Amino acid sequence: MLIFGVLDQTLNWWDSLGGAQQVFFGIGVIAAFTALVMGVLGFVGMEHHDAVDVTQNDFDHGGGGIFSIKPLTGFFLGFGWAGGVAISAGLQLIVALACAVVAGSIMMAIIVAMLRLIYSMRSDGTMRINDALGAIGTVYITLPPEKTAGGQVTVAFRGRQETLGALNASSRSVPSGEKVKVVQIVDGRTVLVEPLT
Repeated sequence: MLIFGVLDQTLNWWDSLGGAQQVFFGIGVIAAFTALVMGVLGFVGMEHHDAVDVTQNDFDHGGGGIFSIKPLTGFFLGFGWAGGVAISAGLQLIVALACAVVAGSIMMAIIVAMLRLIYSMRSDGTMRINDALGAIGTVYITLPPEKTAGGQVTVAFRGRQETLGALNASSRSVPSGEKVKVVQIVDGRTVLVEPLT
């Protein structure tokens, strides 16, 4: 019974609005519903990726795309409700439209800033091999002398342990279990090492 009462009051309120108010508040309600759905999906782990983000590269580099769904939803949320409230306050349509655009832009800017902050703190878990430079490791597979391929070392860096291909900078072979130091990054999975002794 309570639900029907709320629904009846909502419909009466909607019918009492003028055309411009209905447009503004309609946009605001749709945007609020979209934000609610995205929030629920995110909470249960089914959040979509910003597939329509024309600046997805910004997200990949810790940024926040302006034209992704979340910022656009924020824009329309601020736009709709600010415009509706402005019309209800007796402002002219052109002034209400200006207020709506300003409020929507502010909401969009806030959401973009929050997304950039969140994505900048996010760790993708990928190894950054450059951080291995100067690290001490242990030979896993014997290293042939004079930068001959075939050896491997285990190196701990950034709080994780990685097994990497290794080239030996010394003129002697380095047996398994011996400690070595990474002196150069050769490529994404290979380092140049030298024995500690």
